[in-house]
Amino acid sequence: MYDNYFIIDIETCPLNIEEYLSLEEEERTKLLNPIDSKIIALGIRYKNQNIIFMDEDENKILKEFWSEWKRIKDEDKNNIVVGFNLNNFDLSFITSRSFINNVQIAPFNIKLTMDLREKINAYRYGKTRGRLVDYGRLLGLEISDVDGSRIAELCKEKNWEKLRGYLAGDLEITEQLLKRVKETNIINITRW
Repeated sequence: MYDNYFIIDIETCPLNIEEYLSLEEEERTKLLNPIDSKIIALGIRYKNQNIIFMDEDENKILKEFWSEWKRIKDEDKNNIVVGFNLNNFDLSFITSRSFINNVQIAPFNIKLTMDLREKINAYRYGKTRGRLVDYGRLLGLEISDVDGSRIAELCKEKNWEKLRGYLAGDLEITEQLLKRVKETNIINITRW
């Protein structure tokens, strides 16, 4: 069960990087929404392979991402979409930015998504402590020296290779979390 899946992850960058970098951390968080930020990288991990979409043209990233999503779902309509904080951030951000960019999405069913953060926290309501890298460290996984809070700086510097490596690492950490969630039977926690 749950052997047919693909993992997604997103990296975003504020539209006004200079303003963002001038703010305190708490204020920065408020700008990480689909109105004030854009997608700079989208990743899919499928069958042990990373596919990363990066470009300065967000429209292009979205079109390529949805095309790959559709190809994977056409291969097996029961493939489950897996991510960390998937339902509270990634999917809504991607969908909203697709709307803003007038990019046609591949329709999906929320019932065929698995948010590992929700599973690990037994659907506890509200924000819970623990980022993806925190759980990765707890599992003893190799963690990038790049911190998620540095993504805007990497965008400003146009350091695409470091950003690509960071996203690839997050996809692989997410897959390891999925394996642990299966091993511990946490995967079978259901909300309703």
